[in-house]
Amino acid sequence: MRGTAAGLFLAALAASCGSTDGSRQTEEVPLVQGAAISIPISAELREIAQLAYERSLSGGRLIELLGHDEPLVRYRAAEALGRFPYPAFGREVTEALVRAMEDPDPAVRRQVAFALGQRGDPIAGGVLAVYRNDPDPGLRARVAEASRRLDDPGLRGEVLLALQDENLEVREAAVLAMGLWEPEGPDAADADAALLEVLRPTGGPGPGREVQPELRWRALYALQRRGSERGRPAFLEYVDSGVTLERIFAVRGLARIPPDAASIAALSLATEDGDWRVACEAAIGLGRTGVAEAVPALLGAAEHPSPHVRRSAFEAIGAFRELDALGPHRSDAVSKLTRGTHDVSSTARAAAIVALAKILRPKDGARTVERFLQDPDPVVRAGAAEAAAELETTNAFPLLRRLVGDENPRVAVTAAGGLGRHATPETRALLHQLLRDPDNGMRLAAVIALQEMPHASDVAPLAGAMEATGDIAPEIAFNALKNLGAIGGDDALRLVERALSHTEPYVRRVAQRVLLEDFELNHKPVEVPASSPARAPLPGESYPRYRRNPVVEMRTTRGTMVFELFPLEAPVHVHNFLELVRTDHYDGLIFHRVVPDFVIQGGDYRGDGNGGRPWNGTALPQEFTPRRYVRGTLGMPRNENPDSGGSQFFVTHRPTPHLDGRYTIFGQLRAGGDVLDAVQVGDRILDVAVQQ
Repeated sequence: MRGTAAGLFLAALAASCGSTDGSRQTEEVPLVQGAAISIPISAELREIAQLAYERSLSGGRLIELLGHDEPLVRYRAAEALGRFPYPAFGREVTEALVRAMEDPDPAVRRQVAFALGQRGDPIAGGVLAVYRNDPDPGLRARVAEASRRLDDPGLRGEVLLALQDENLEVREAAVLAMGLWEPEGPDAADADAALLEVLRPTGGPGPGREVQPELRWRALYALQRRGSERGRPAFLEYVDSGVTLERIFAVRGLARIPPDAASIAALSLATEDGDWRVACEAAIGLGRTGVAEAVPALLGAAEHPSPHVRRSAFEAIGAFRELDALGPHRSDAVSKLTRGTHDVSSTARAAAIVALAKILRPKDGARTVERFLQDPDPVVRAGAAEAAAELETTNAFPLLRRLVGDENPRVAVTAAGGLGRHATPETRALLHQLLRDPDNGMRLAAVIALQEMPHASDVAPLAGAMEATGDIAPEIAFNALKNLGAIGGDDALRLVERALSHTEPYVRRVAQRVLLEDFELNHKPVEVPASSPARAPLPGESYPRYRRNPVVEMRTTRGTMVFELFPLEAPVHVHNFLELVRTDHYDGLIFHRVVPDFVIQGGDYRGDGNGGRPWNGTALPQEFTPRRYVRGTLGMPRNENPDSGGSQFFVTHRPTPHLDGRYTIFGQLRAGGDVLDAVQVGDRILDVAVQQ
């Protein structure tokens, strides 16, 4: 019998993956109560959790569980199968999920549709299109979402029709999906026209015939993501909206299309916006125009009270790259940047240094950079390393050679990466030396730098680098394989073929791809069983059967943020985070990455973005769900391998739909929005504790 209790649980789980309010929080730190949850336990659910953790079909056992009597077991099996990457796991998985689209339980069908969309197997497009008119709006929304990953004209045609759906969730999903379609595809004009119709409807009454607040910012997001020239009038109209998200995406839209007088005037005015995120986007957009008329507004933004805006203004001035491009404002710009090198914000100072290196004459730029090589602040020294890479090679190399020896990993790795822009025998010799460095961060930086200038002499040093062990060793290996593919030749080929039996599955998959694309050889990776498969964390064993979502307080040098965690949706990631909290891993670590109006990122014990040990030393398998990224969402960074989570985390400044279904969400900010806005690179986490 298919019990009603499981059905109720599935309904609650599906509802928990919906969007949440991303509004700003007060400065106080309240006691937050997590949502009530229930975590069922059974032998089958434990088995699914372990197979998902191992990415193992276990001889078809996971597919077999897709037909279990209990809806919850079928739901979890579909969820797990959606996380098995295509084409590494091929038609067997897709066909099982296609059959499961006929499941009698609506929640299971929705999860199956999400799983098919996530895998991206081309055969799924036609199948999903059949369900575009299903009575269940949740299923219709999952079908629309799937068009992000499936290049299927028929499915996209159905999604265009979904903009007239009576259900708002379906229309939202359709609009967001269209933002990720190929901007130059055959249906580009139809997509742009449909999105503009959302903003400026015509015709008689109906669900799609009024400008709906929930759809406006999403339509603007989709148009700007597509770089739609046809969206120009809408961007100009909404840049003055009273809704912040509408202004943000209107400004971003103007920044992505060719500039004209009206757009430059609108962007200039937006640098004075009351929301720092809008002002940042406007400054970035003005930098992209490359016209001197944009400079006065940037000089004004360089005095903005928000360090994020000042940093963005300095970066935008640097984007002109030549002093003469600044027109009559050359002297004022240099003066403003020079003062910026003394800004109270270290990230703004670093941005000013880089900008000066870009626009000054070579010797003047080199002298500017040299002044900051021994600055006591590593954020500023890292800025000097980035700036040095912008100089001509004769000036850049001596500075970068000094900086690769910096005691701070962030500075040294930045300098090593900058060497890739200066292809000389001397540079290559230094990079070969760094490939033997005991520090894996330096090895990875050298591998990536050499990708800019592949040469046969790199093969032997790359082979040595691929022998690295420990943190980020797989990332070194699969990046080195790309180098070898670009180099070509018999020696490189032998190394790539050897990697088909690498212990890491993703390295084996990259080796297969390199052989096919660069050597035109179609070899299958060798199946390498794990020597000692890690055990998945399980409820009632590794962690409690939570009755409510756990809540944690993160005290920083800027104040406290409070997060609600989601163990029902991302149990491995939540367990990992709480275990690291329990062992005080985060205490004293810095936020090593801040991208204004995007994310803040921390949790790296190295402080340069290359460290991320999970609680048990095994990279975390992704746990993607239909939950969307909004303001304050707590997510897991990763490299190009989806199953590469660790100790790091990021928090979003605003909705970021392009991350949906691509990065694991394991929590949501519930208090401390002002702190989120204030965090800069170099700010520290004092401690993280579970709220009692």
